[in-house]
Amino acid sequence: MPPENRDIGYFTSTVSQKLKMTKSKLRRMTLALERNGYKMTRNHRGQRIYFENDMQAILRLQEKIKKSATIDDAAGEVCLEMNHEEMPENREMQGQDEQKSGSVVRLNPDERMPFLTKQIHLMINEVAAATAEETAARVVEKINRGIDRSIEQRDKELVARLRESSESFTERHRKGWLSKLFSRS
Repeated sequence: MPPENRDIGYFTSTVSQKLKMTKSKLRRMTLALERNGYKMTRNHRGQRIYFENDMQAILRLQEKIKKSATIDDAAGEVCLEMNHEEMPENREMQGQDEQKSGSVVRLNPDERMPFLTKQIHLMINEVAAATAEETAARVVEKINRGIDRSIEQRDKELVARLRESSESFTERHRKGWLSKLFSRS
């Protein structure tokens, strides 16, 4: 069964030929993507291995740069766009180096790549913001209930004191009907 394109990795020289750019330009573009959180696969010797998704990211970056974006701004946009699409799976090398296998590297499909740092930060920030909103809403609701209880209790105490005051006033000023008849006022 032939391997899928996503399982075939290429070294810098082959990719620069495929994309029709110099190795130096390819490395500059790759470094810009990596500075913005894009994770490139490397073999045991530290060499970058480019897969189909990586080459697509380089082409997107090249297009954005042509539209007068700086390389770092364009790389940031490409990384964010790639977060919404399928990111390359983790691709660790099986011990094959460039001399033994030419410029093509085969992958072990069971191994996985960690998420991009920016993607993790975005997810954490989204969860934190949602949790903060929920917590703030609960705190505000709890405070409002406490204030309502306090106001209600104060109102009850005021009404009770007014009744007491009114009753004591009427007790002190209560006169019999005879004294009201004969009083001078």
